Amino acid sequence: MMESIMTDKGPRPLGPGEARTRQRRRNQAIYIGVAALAGGVIGFATGFFDQGDGNLFAGDWEDLKLPPAMALGIAALLLAVFVALPIYGFRMIDDYKREQNLVAFSGGCIAVVAGFPIWAALHAGGFVPAPHAFGIFAIAYVSTIISYGYARWRL
Repeated sequence: MMESIMTDKGPRPLGPGEARTRQRRRNQAIYIGVAALAGGVIGFATGFFDQGDGNLFAGDWEDLKLPPAMALGIAALLLAVFVALPIYGFRMIDDYKREQNLVAFSGGCIAVVAGFPIWAALHAGGFVPAPHAFGIFAIAYVSTIISYGYARWRL
């Protein structure tokens, strides 16, 4: 069945550009839904199956205990979410949005590469607590969002 648009003269079939735009939007919604579902599964599995008193956000890594099979499954899902989904996502967007996302990824990477040694130096001077994994992740996440905002409104 062919989609159509209602006009004042009645329905008319979608042109190839309109049909492609609707298909791209549907695919993007599915992509975002899959990413959100994967994130939810990772968070639920980590919290529900934790056999210790660890906390991902507080940096209590020594107390975080998962069954080995669950840990492998979560690691595989994390690999898919942080590597495969972004690479696939770059195929779905146009050149301009791809450039914005590359600026955002670069900003996140630069922030981590520079942020960890800065944090370590400040810790050595007694100004801040010791660097931990969640803090590094937060640096990457926040700087990626800021870099994307810059690219979105400046490029």
